[in-house]
Amino acid sequence: MKRGEVLQLKIEDLAYGGKGVGRRNNEVLFVKGGLPGDLVKVQVIKVKSSYSEALVLQLLQPSPQRVVPACPHFPVCGGCKLQDLNYATQLTYKGRQVKNHLQRIGGFPHPPVKEIIGSEHTFYYRNKMEFTFSTLAGQPILGLHRLGSFSQVFDLKRCLLQSELSNQILAQVREFVRRRGISAYDLKEHKGLLRFLTIREGKHTGEVMVSLVTSEERFLEMSELAQTLAGEFPQIVSIFQIINPRKASIATGEVKLCWGRPAITEKIDGYSFSISPNSFFQTNPYQAGKLYQLVRDLSQLKGTESILDLYSGTGSIGISLAKSVRQVIGIESQEAAVIDARRNAELNGISNCRFIQGEIRDILPRLKERPELVVLDPPRAGMHPKARKALLKVSPPRIIYVSCNPTTLARDLADLSTQGYGLREVHPLDMFPHTPHIESVALLEKI
Repeated sequence: MKRGEVLQLKIEDLAYGGKGVGRRNNEVLFVKGGLPGDLVKVQVIKVKSSYSEALVLQLLQPSPQRVVPACPHFPVCGGCKLQDLNYATQLTYKGRQVKNHLQRIGGFPHPPVKEIIGSEHTFYYRNKMEFTFSTLAGQPILGLHRLGSFSQVFDLKRCLLQSELSNQILAQVREFVRRRGISAYDLKEHKGLLRFLTIREGKHTGEVMVSLVTSEERFLEMSELAQTLAGEFPQIVSIFQIINPRKASIATGEVKLCWGRPAITEKIDGYSFSISPNSFFQTNPYQAGKLYQLVRDLSQLKGTESILDLYSGTGSIGISLAKSVRQVIGIESQEAAVIDARRNAELNGISNCRFIQGEIRDILPRLKERPELVVLDPPRAGMHPKARKALLKVSPPRIIYVSCNPTTLARDLADLSTQGYGLREVHPLDMFPHTPHIESVALLEKI
């Protein structure tokens, strides 16, 4: 295989991340833009020792699983990469990818992977979206990042991930900003005011939070904008300015309430949850209810257990288990999330949940409780090695691992399996239809 080489290829598989997989003899090619069943003409753009990468030059014969994307911004947008693959086929390959990762990375020859749990809502399922300000032809634009780019933004007209209300709010903000001539932040020059617009929705409550992320606190038009949005959209109950003067392109920082309440409320599975601007909450509340039920089913609780909820976030998993156990102890590093978790326990009348702020590797060695079950939901990077070490010293009889990344899940499960834990069940769950992301819930038991 040579860089620049053009060849005809049949796409046979779908890799984690959304690239098609083809083979020439024993050589593997990852093809950007290829879907299983496609016959394509491709050009090799990168050659490695164990694989090559290629781009589609021409679709010679489309896969029977291809569909017409519903989004007007496909494929310019870097979000819903799999929108041109029918949803049933997406689920098939996502379930297969979890199994493949456990085999190749985890070293499990026959991983107990169950059938993937699909979503009834394949559009308008997200409760949070972050939109980026930029400048085009001398005027501010507001949208999402172009596919494969961290700096280029396209002016969004309509997104199918959150809601039509979200699209209307975005349009109103963009019109206001243009009318008042407010500058967008420039990533290269590090000048300009507006960085991000974040919209959060309670899908089951209808409550909406709007946050404007700025590079500095001075924003003379913020009060006028807040009044405009509140008057136009009665669903909005919270409006914030978040100040991030750092070069890091993140939508967090110092929080300033400009209008309304300090949090919105969401209801999932019969429980109410308070969500503040900087705290983490499951992005797909429809599938989150299925996830919590799955965790409860795998827990097989008798009512006397003490449970550790690691990476507890705003406490949603621990709170959903609390009525079926003796006590829940949650550990979370983010202060805002811990504050929300404590508020959420109170909001739901839960008195047997305790939430501790700190790093797992520091808190676990100090705990005197020896739990019968540990539930953990780490970020995409998985468990820190020191956190895994601390968990193994606690040595709980059972562990339920909730993961959003099959790669780090396989790595961590492999480590736990060498330390005396047997992998009993793995349940893939599709939290993000039309994207390559995969959620999984794994049950381990002490051998």
